[in-house]
Amino acid sequence: MAYTDPGDAVPGAVITAAWGDAVRADVVESALARVAVKGDIVVATAANVLARLPVGADGTRLEADSGEATGTIWRKQPAARVYNSVAFDPAISAWDSIDFDSERYDTDALHAAAPNPDRLTCPDDADGIYHIGGQVRFDNSGGIGSNVQGLRILLNGAICIAQVLLDANLGLVDNSFLVSCDYPLSDNGGGANDYVELQVFTVTDVNVLAEPSYSPEFWIHFVRAI
Repeated sequence: MAYTDPGDAVPGAVITAAWGDAVRADVVESALARVAVKGDIVVATAANVLARLPVGADGTRLEADSGEATGTIWRKQPAARVYNSVAFDPAISAWDSIDFDSERYDTDALHAAAPNPDRLTCPDDADGIYHIGGQVRFDNSGGIGSNVQGLRILLNGAICIAQVLLDANLGLVDNSFLVSCDYPLSDNGGGANDYVELQVFTVTDVNVLAEPSYSPEFWIHFVRAI
């Protein structure tokens, strides 16, 4: 039922049942009459028509969505940052995915200790643009000469979406690499969710150091829906 204007009450005039019913119907249509629990919001679905939007789950954000009956939706904001607590020994002359054994935070189970500790996976019902990044530090202290080293983000085990690669001088400095990008991820209808991995490359047998707060670290943050 939509709002209707019952008209003004005229001094001295008889208040009719129809006028009172119209006032009552408008009260029922009001925001106060529609909310049920803490956090509920009242939104317009058409001209002079209100509807209750139930409060969203903890950590969700209210966004406009013309495809919804209320024109709005509570959307997940998935985010995770993981790291490895010990040094990582990568394969030589091949891109090698880093396993991560610890989580600084993980809001929606994007990371799992098994069976794929190297992955950050788009959750169900959370399609959107994500900011993805990682950082590592190579232990070059024991080497001599040049060594090609690199860091990249791999999508679904096949597609490189960000990469840095350079020729480093061993023995002079422990090189740090940082790579990041924004990229759309999807749950693809469920069951085949997009995932990303952080991979390193080194021609010489050197480890990725375990450094507090920055190596090796891998993170992903939801930016917005698409």
